[in-house]
Amino acid sequence: MISDKIYIGPFFYLNGEFLTHKIPAAQGQKRGSKLDNPYSHEKLFDDNYKCGDYINIPRGRVVWDIEADKAIIYIDICIEKKDDAVEKIAGLFGLTNYSVEHDDHYVCPDCMGDIWKE
Repeated sequence: MISDKIYIGPFFYLNGEFLTHKIPAAQGQKRGSKLDNPYSHEKLFDDNYKCGDYINIPRGRVVWDIEADKAIIYIDICIEKKDDAVEKIAGLFGLTNYSVEHDDHYVCPDCMGDIWKE
């Protein structure tokens, strides 16, 4: 059973701050072997900003891996490079057991060129 203090959902990193939309992991929507928060980055952005496009903002998402019984933090490379960023995300989402992974969905335009170098 997943602790009710573990959260999942999308996040942005803007001006040194995290903007999140969290739900308890146990309430997540099952997608394959993962639990995910159905709230989109687009909605999170539109609910908090009046102009611009979410695709331009560094972002990520926390999901729960049912099979591995741990969280996965999908994160834009530029956020991961910031001091203590991963630890801050883990704290915001109540995570103690997690891995950090990269996915093409979570790449801002500034990092787009970097994904071709890996």
